Amino acid sequence: MARLGVGVRDRLRRHLVELLGPRIRGEVLTDQRTLSRHSRDQSMYCEEPLVVVRAEDVGDVVEVLEQGRQEGVPITARGAGSGTAGAGIGCGILLVLSDDGELGQILADALGADGPTVRVGAAVLHDRLQRHLRDGGYFLPADPSSGAMSLIGGNVATKASGPHALKHGSIDRYMVSARVVLADGTHVDTARPETLPRCVRDGLEALRRSVLADDESRDRLVARDGRKIASGYNLFGLLRRECPAQVLTQLLAGSVGTLGVVTDVTLRAEPVQEGTTTTLVRLERLSDVGQAVQHLRCLDVAAIELINRRSVAMVNAKRPKLALPGGDAHTLLIECTGEGRLDTVRQVEALVEGNDYSLASPVVTVASPEEQARLWRARKALMPVVRRWAPDQVAPSLVNDVGVPPEHLASFLSDIERLFEDLGIVAAIYGHAGSGNLHLRPLVDPNRRDLAGWLKRIADAVYEIVLSYDGTITAEHGMGRLRVPYLEREWGVALVEHMRTVKSLLDPSDMLNPGTMFSERPFTEGICL
Repeated sequence: MARLGVGVRDRLRRHLVELLGPRIRGEVLTDQRTLSRHSRDQSMYCEEPLVVVRAEDVGDVVEVLEQGRQEGVPITARGAGSGTAGAGIGCGILLVLSDDGELGQILADALGADGPTVRVGAAVLHDRLQRHLRDGGYFLPADPSSGAMSLIGGNVATKASGPHALKHGSIDRYMVSARVVLADGTHVDTARPETLPRCVRDGLEALRRSVLADDESRDRLVARDGRKIASGYNLFGLLRRECPAQVLTQLLAGSVGTLGVVTDVTLRAEPVQEGTTTTLVRLERLSDVGQAVQHLRCLDVAAIELINRRSVAMVNAKRPKLALPGGDAHTLLIECTGEGRLDTVRQVEALVEGNDYSLASPVVTVASPEEQARLWRARKALMPVVRRWAPDQVAPSLVNDVGVPPEHLASFLSDIERLFEDLGIVAAIYGHAGSGNLHLRPLVDPNRRDLAGWLKRIADAVYEIVLSYDGTITAEHGMGRLRVPYLEREWGVALVEHMRTVKSLLDPSDMLNPGTMFSERPFTEGICL
């Protein structure tokens, strides 16, 4: 939608209130407090919507999409606002799903041939679902660190995973089916293929044939299949699924609301593995971290988390009650689960102590649930601590979700450390090292005169290194205006064209969350640190 003058925006806002108010059960909100609150997410952008619509049920979602299409107003579906790439803000209708009605309910549990499943509304809090599942002895293995604030719909939209992706993968692995409202208002249930419009069914079948017949594209997908990647559309489903409904289910994972509004999803759960331990390994050299991870991930460990020296110091300074033991050093948290965990712990300790690593202190393994919880709280405290470290030092979401093949992690860390030194940058580096997925948070001065150019210089340099290892611009936080300019550099022209075909098939007028998957505008537009 073109930039509108104040008077035109006000008239359009009033028109949308008059149009939608009588047609939906939910609310159409225009008060400044609500608009301001929804003009930001966890990214470095801000953009005020025309209206915020709080949908009570599926009927509301259908109505909003139908009216938005007729009026030519873009619609951005938003979860809890925990996204870091700018996919949860928009200039038109901002659609949020109420957690009071059916969209915020855990709808049904079932025990099928492939194990237990749960159908859950998109507005259900991730941690609430986990508590529900654990009451029955199960859990959802895709467990983002933001589970206390993120919603299931947002988890699907970003192809979320978390620290245990090393063992369990991302949420698409557990998606059985989804119900989604398409851009034209059609409500599709992918568990019932007959609900797919014929044009969508035929288009997805043609897309699959086209991709599989394109040797270069197919081979690229096969080579990257199984890695932790959340950039672009999830075309990996074309390799594994023949049914168009199943392909659509997979495409929705990581689509950041650009293909439809997911109203509920059926997820496969797994039995809880009782018993965990967390091993603390502290190293002096960052290069040794990469070497250690490369060997540790071959063991039966559930998670390997990295917290670099700078990040440790920041948490210890701001959250002393969570201070990691032993002072500042590059730190690995290694979690082992299940009955054989003690054997695995012994293997971990022998591996670390038996190599010539720069250990800063003896390896420590913690077994008590309370002490383990404290260590993981320190890890999860990193983002809020780092984001606004000081008035003249903030760590924006700029290159915060990169991923490289784990076998290249040591070389990548050395290259990144050298780059930041050359640029004179101090950076927090942390994340899911076992999967090669790191959150890089360089500290910058938000009042710097050439801020936009400086941010672009950092991003260009970091992504050049990431892509030199065939890495990804986002491994678990999904697409958004932050990453759009780099999508083609990662995937190449041919596969991005296939992705554009997906968008054209399901949202031909580009009404749903425009600019978050494909865009010509610079990523530095709309920054407000």
